[in-house]
Amino acid sequence: MTTYKELFGKYVKVVSSDPTDAGAEGQIWYNSTSGTFKTVLAVGAWSAGGDLGTSRYSLGGAGTQTAGIVFGGYPYTTATEEYNGSAWTGGGSLNSPRQKIMGIGTQTAAIAAGGYNPGVRDLSETYNGTSWSEGNNMTTGKSHSKGAGTESTGIVTGGLSPSVSDTNTTNVYNGTSWTAGGTLGTTRSANALAGNSTTGLTFGGTTTSAATEEYNGSSWTGGGNMNTGRENLAGRGTQTAAIAFGGNAPGITAVTETYDGSSWSNTTSMGTATTNHAGSGTTSAAFAAGGQPDTNKTEEFNYSIYSPVAATWASGGNLVAGQRNGVTFGIQTAAIFAGGHTPAGTSLNSETYDGTTWSEGNNLGSIADYAAAAGTSTAGLAFGGAPFTVKTQSYNGTSWSEVNELTTGRTDIGGSGTQTAALAAGGATPGYVASNLSEEWDGTNWSEGNNLGTARYKPTQFGTQTASVTVGGDTGPANVNNVEEYDGTSWTAATVYPSTLTYAASAGTQTAGLVFLGDIGVGYGATSNTYNGTSWAASAALANAGGNTEGCGTGALALAASGGPLAGRTSGSEEYTGEITALDYKTLTTS
Repeated sequence: MTTYKELFGKYVKVVSSDPTDAGAEGQIWYNSTSGTFKTVLAVGAWSAGGDLGTSRYSLGGAGTQTAGIVFGGYPYTTATEEYNGSAWTGGGSLNSPRQKIMGIGTQTAAIAAGGYNPGVRDLSETYNGTSWSEGNNMTTGKSHSKGAGTESTGIVTGGLSPSVSDTNTTNVYNGTSWTAGGTLGTTRSANALAGNSTTGLTFGGTTTSAATEEYNGSSWTGGGNMNTGRENLAGRGTQTAAIAFGGNAPGITAVTETYDGSSWSNTTSMGTATTNHAGSGTTSAAFAAGGQPDTNKTEEFNYSIYSPVAATWASGGNLVAGQRNGVTFGIQTAAIFAGGHTPAGTSLNSETYDGTTWSEGNNLGSIADYAAAAGTSTAGLAFGGAPFTVKTQSYNGTSWSEVNELTTGRTDIGGSGTQTAALAAGGATPGYVASNLSEEWDGTNWSEGNNLGTARYKPTQFGTQTASVTVGGDTGPANVNNVEEYDGTSWTAATVYPSTLTYAASAGTQTAGLVFLGDIGVGYGATSNTYNGTSWAASAALANAGGNTEGCGTGALALAASGGPLAGRTSGSEEYTGEITALDYKTLTTS
């Protein structure tokens, strides 16, 4: 009997903990701690992509997951959009609007074949990455199919003829003109394709067919049937590594299958059941866009040996003398909390955190209540605060010293940056008048910069002096969800926060930020949201709702320190670990 060593060149190792490197893929080991045999295998998963600019279905698609293209569709349109793996942007318009259109090629060398509006089924257009040009017509006009291949090895087969009959004809494209190819064994329309004009594959179609056929450049022969017969599906890949997803079976389905050249296997289903959608890419990196129900959604399919591990908040150490509305700066494992106030009044207390325990350090030189901060645990800065102070204090890792003052005193101020390049924005001036003032610190002096677009106090702020984000705040009349970004010169409006927000905390950079806690318009919340420089996404909730809390760290490893107003929350801290990926271990059984 052949052993595993003889087959794969490796022994089955005995280990006390599972390996964590990518080399574990395909290997088998015995975990003596759990008493199980394990391995790591790649699995497929769908995730949300960027939204199309135009909702539509029965559209054509081509290209890859990171350089895709879609065009046409219903309602009848000439719209073309290009995908970069995260967002769609407008491309050149088709010359003729049509639906049930077939797509071939790449983002910069695409073919829009057939389709109708109504009755026209033989038109062919070519795309050069900028504009569409009319090409030679198809030998047999058709719609209600998909295309595959490249601009010089294009193929479409099946589909509806001009007489609205299912067909068994094949059209191949050589980069200039269309010629007739081999005849299908099964007449069909609403089918999908993969491969190209010499090694093609078609699958599915009317009426909810499971039939698969393979093409050798001249003739079609039967392949393995799909597990779920369906029509109006999408697919891509090669003759020996194809993917089929969505369609009608007869109800709209999210089923996804992969083909290995002989048989189909079910894999992870799409996030949303979809039909009449565009699809392209490869078996390991495909995309689906548009479709019915009438949508602008995009989903991406990827094979990986890794699976996501959700973000979490976990309890950290308690402060020695918990207070709220102080300042925090540094990272999750090396942070400073200083100032604020306790029920007994304002505090000069300063504490250090090593990732486990808080300990008392040297006190502030003056009050820092409702102030802002910047920097690290060995080079920090605290500025502004109640009562409308201009005070700035510098921290060297051991002691505090007063340095040059803000140009304008204010409280409830936003702060970000470093000890030598900090940014102060917004705040309230005497009478609690919302300010739009921003000031820059160069390590010695503060100087006025360009104003915020919206005057506000109680915002939260994160990032650097030249790439900062200010979120929420109170304008005086009302709490807001306004977000503004600073580029070192001017402020611009960005995507609004999911709720109005005051007295929140934050951490991270302009392209990898985290905002958490605060007054979210319906009282103090336990929510947190990540920011990627473009959009906000909900993340893990904290164990305790609250506000008046301070935050520091990165968008992936943040710290929420002290705060309130809930009882027992004034001395607590919580630690955030953002979503990560880990090897997807499989336990082997004999069943």
